[in-house]
Amino acid sequence: MIRQLPGWCWLPLAALAAWPNWLWAARRLGDGSDDPLGIIALAILGLLLWRDRTSLSAQPRLNWLASATILLIAGALSQSILPPLLRGLISVLALLMMVLSLRAPGQPWTAWLGLGVLSLPILSSLQFFAGYPLRVITAEASAWLLRLGSWPVERQGSALVVDGQWVMVDAPCSGIQMAWVGYFIACALAAWQRLPDRLLLRRLPLVGLLVLSGNILRNTLLVWGESGGSGFSGWVHEAVGLLVFAGVCAMIFRIIGHRAFALSAPVEHARSAPSKSTAGGLLGALALATFWPLLVPASALEPKQVAHEWPVQFEGRPLRPLALSPAEQRFAEDFPGQLSRFTDGRRNIVLRHVLRPTRKLHPAEDCFRALGYRIDQTQLHRRVGAAGLQRCFVVSRDDERLQVCDYIEDAAGQSFSDTSAWYWSALSGRSVGPWHAVTLASPLP
Repeated sequence: MIRQLPGWCWLPLAALAAWPNWLWAARRLGDGSDDPLGIIALAILGLLLWRDRTSLSAQPRLNWLASATILLIAGALSQSILPPLLRGLISVLALLMMVLSLRAPGQPWTAWLGLGVLSLPILSSLQFFAGYPLRVITAEASAWLLRLGSWPVERQGSALVVDGQWVMVDAPCSGIQMAWVGYFIACALAAWQRLPDRLLLRRLPLVGLLVLSGNILRNTLLVWGESGGSGFSGWVHEAVGLLVFAGVCAMIFRIIGHRAFALSAPVEHARSAPSKSTAGGLLGALALATFWPLLVPASALEPKQVAHEWPVQFEGRPLRPLALSPAEQRFAEDFPGQLSRFTDGRRNIVLRHVLRPTRKLHPAEDCFRALGYRIDQTQLHRRVGAAGLQRCFVVSRDDERLQVCDYIEDAAGQSFSDTSAWYWSALSGRSVGPWHAVTLASPLP
């Protein structure tokens, strides 16, 4: 009978109802476009659930069970409306509610929610949306600290000009990865110790402050070494970063692990277990959420292409169109604009035409990394024959080595070497479209 369905069975049923979101997350974690750190958070959640398996109730609480089902239905119906990451967050929250329906009332849940969010492939999205503002804050604070030593330092966007030398405050210097690890340590430790939610929420701002302060200190020391003031060798450069990182993690352990609370046994209250008819209705709703994505017409998810006339010359050299590679075709399928590939006889040139600020304008580094290339020697260079900077790096795979440079240019001729900086400028109206993203790839010996 439906009423006698074991409580734990609702968890795999809820997970199955959100299968498109898990499929998207698995692809993102495995295609190289995002660091697969979420697997660690997922493993910790599994370990916590296994630890508490004996305390799970045989029947779920109806209020949490119904709330989880409503969220799963909303996530399924929004397949063509919400971006995948938001649907993933909805699915994580629904699964957490399903777990809460089986746990005793009053148990902490904030740390579990944090681990659920961290299990999603969020690093590249955080880098895109928050990376540039964090790099600007870090660069400004580092410039202020370096000026205390009477150094001539000027901030240009998220880069620093130290004694006339350009020093790039790049993606790793935003502190996004350090923040992920810091909050992961905080949530994992709090969940394992069953730290009450109010105490965890009180200590989480300290985690953020520690991460920001540690990242500013690390960036200041590395800029000082990279600009030649200290003569840092390569291994010292890496060691300084690791030492600061380890110090931040140790302080987070101290803050969250400080057991200024008492563990109390959970108090079991009377449960409103679902009746046979209610359980049947909830199972039907979960079945609808499971199969609804298969019923959505594919045309509803396809982006509309915008006609655009491509230039016939680039930097004074004639362009010859090239066919898109299979990987480029996949990138172009859901790109809100147009993408085309050319050659000028020396370089392969990829042009992307963009009409509005969008998350789907990925940095060239992410695209090459997703194709299995190794990224090295990232630097800022002046554009040839034009004002502004471009981001250049070397990619290698097997016996192939390429020098790649990319930038984004708006309708007024202003260029951006950082995709996140372009996004915020376009979103705030300081940069006017349409925009062209240019990626130049030249073979190296």
